[in-house]
Amino acid sequence: MSDVTIEPLYDYPERERVLALAAEHAEAVDTGERSPFENLREIAKDGLLTLGRTGSLVPQTAVAYDLASQDASTGFSLWAHRSTIAFFDAVGRELPEGLAEATTSGTTAMAAAYKEAAGIGPIKVLGTLVEGGVKLNGTISWASNLYPNGVIVLPVAVQNALQGHSDRYIVTVRQDVPGLKIAYHRNLLALNGTESGTLTFEDVFVPTEDILTEDFPGFLAKVTAPFLLVQSAFCLGLAAGALQSAAGHLQVSGGIFKQEFEGLIERYRTLRATLLRLAAEPEHAQKRELLQLRLDVSHLATTATHFELQTVGGIGYVAGSPTARRVREATFLPVQSPTEGHLRYELAKFENAAGSPIQETAAAAS
Repeated sequence: MSDVTIEPLYDYPERERVLALAAEHAEAVDTGERSPFENLREIAKDGLLTLGRTGSLVPQTAVAYDLASQDASTGFSLWAHRSTIAFFDAVGRELPEGLAEATTSGTTAMAAAYKEAAGIGPIKVLGTLVEGGVKLNGTISWASNLYPNGVIVLPVAVQNALQGHSDRYIVTVRQDVPGLKIAYHRNLLALNGTESGTLTFEDVFVPTEDILTEDFPGFLAKVTAPFLLVQSAFCLGLAAGALQSAAGHLQVSGGIFKQEFEGLIERYRTLRATLLRLAAEPEHAQKRELLQLRLDVSHLATTATHFELQTVGGIGYVAGSPTARRVREATFLPVQSPTEGHLRYELAKFENAAGSPIQETAAAAS
């Protein structure tokens, strides 16, 4: 079965160039010798960071998938950057200069928003209304694509003194804004090139014009589909890369792995079909399906990378090998927001809804 080719997510004119670019620089990105944003700037020249801003999201998910099949760091960076673009689209704002071209980086610092909406954790950046805007204090434990002058989008809990409760805002800041400190996370198992770190806000001033919206649930409803679909595509691409590698080693140990491989291929095809269906009409995607897909593709990526290691053998255990890199990359998926625990918690709520029909969609308030 060495001639097995894993069916790609979707074909597009620039696909071979995208695959070649990611493959050529995968090792350099993994070792920190090259930034994944160098790759993103290259594909941005063909408009591949702004696909699906209206209508079908399939072409954009395909780019994320293809990048991740060769280099998960670049696939992940594309997801975070493309999510930032979706945030501005959701509120009808023009994109900040350089975002479409990746000369300005986009950072999604939205994990706390989704956790609070799900009821599993508070927003830890607090806002105080001041003349001309809002002042921020607090922390965000993890954000990525943290490059100089980059655009960051985050949720803020703003105390409403008149009504005695906190309002939820979505705001944008620049990385270089006074009062924002970044502690970068180094020596990660993988994805070191993604420039991830903890953000600390100390009296950071956000002018009124940089408050993107005060409609917290409405905003989440609009961005959930692109957020999870491009993320799911990056996970599925990682799985596909592992399965393609494993396909060349199925004769080992008397072919004992062939039946297991066929089972993994069937799972891959099912999830591929689900991703394509949901991405074709993201505005109609049900939240439950989006969450389940994200959980399932992360499980497949974990299983597929370990399967690759089993079939490739000892050479895959060499730290610098593509096999070892994919195994390390897959270990990130359970902790990537939404985390394994977050996904399972929200899906359990659907299961415990006493069998009532699922009405919630990505276009309805979450």
